[in-house]
Amino acid sequence: MAVHDIPNTPENREKFAEAGKAHLGALGLNDGVVEVWEDGYRAARSPHDTFEWWYFDMHFDDGSTLVVTFSNKPQTAPSGPVAPQLLVIRQQPDGTSRRQVVDFPESEFSASTERCDVRIGPSTVSGDLDRYELHIEVDGLVADLSIERGAPSWRPGAGITFFDAAEKHYLAWVVPVPYGTVTATVVEGGETKRFEGSAYHDHNWGNKLMGSFLDHWYWGRAHVGEYTLVYVRMTTKYVFPIGQYHLPTFYLATKDRVITDELLPLRLVTSGEVDGPGHQSYPSRMEWSWETERGRISFTATNPRLIEAIDMAEERHGIQKLIHANEHPMYYDFNADFELTIDLDDLKDHATGRTLYEKMMFR
Repeated sequence: MAVHDIPNTPENREKFAEAGKAHLGALGLNDGVVEVWEDGYRAARSPHDTFEWWYFDMHFDDGSTLVVTFSNKPQTAPSGPVAPQLLVIRQQPDGTSRRQVVDFPESEFSASTERCDVRIGPSTVSGDLDRYELHIEVDGLVADLSIERGAPSWRPGAGITFFDAAEKHYLAWVVPVPYGTVTATVVEGGETKRFEGSAYHDHNWGNKLMGSFLDHWYWGRAHVGEYTLVYVRMTTKYVFPIGQYHLPTFYLATKDRVITDELLPLRLVTSGEVDGPGHQSYPSRMEWSWETERGRISFTATNPRLIEAIDMAEERHGIQKLIHANEHPMYYDFNADFELTIDLDDLKDHATGRTLYEKMMFR
């Protein structure tokens, strides 16, 4: 079954621009400017119909990592009651990892609508786009972290993708910290350690099971040389009669300016499929390209190292188990070699480094 890229035509660019302006106005957003309140609790008006999470990803100078997600509920139950969860993944330099998902009662959750100020149990995060302070407490680990933003806060347009003509079902996104620096004090195993490193923070919310309208996605980020990148390609499920479509998103910036976040020119070619855990596969090479009258940007991710594989299958019974028998939803997370080439009319450069990216499969 063919999957189509959205044609990068003047007509489509105009349609996207018109829709974007309408959504900006409806949501009270300023074009190209992220404000502090946008990292606040966006589901506050309808918390029982909306999932929401604040995601933080830290890489320390000893080669270890810490991932923390504050969620008002599991994204698999958008219509359910508020059911706070704290996800903490701590990976050591030798690759050993511990993943904890801790559930809390609704009374142990609070979040401000004016800024990022979230509490789940004893763990908290507070920030104003420029700086964030986190305090994390889970079994065997206590961490205090300070993040300083190092690239412009960003959202793609209005930051919202609708998946129905009535514009009721959506997935929304803002990236307050596409790249930042972090200092941390971590207590684990009775030992206190201090780290420095890099950080990323984004914020998502929506009101529909993502697997109901998406087939899969690739999402990645990188900081190489002086450049920060965020790149995404979501692929929809088949919708009669238009079929399946790729929905791209792209951000390339330096410390002080966004070089481009024009999305339609972004294209992806994958090759070298590798069988992974859970009856799914992933490419060993991803070639991304972006080309307009300004010139061309290309980047490749190769030699991926699988960091984590998570079986996302829901427990089903009876007829539902039969209906979904051929589905194997999986989440794969990677660290890979990365090469960036910029050949624009006003900027030419080349940089190499590492990229983190994921493949999420819903079927």
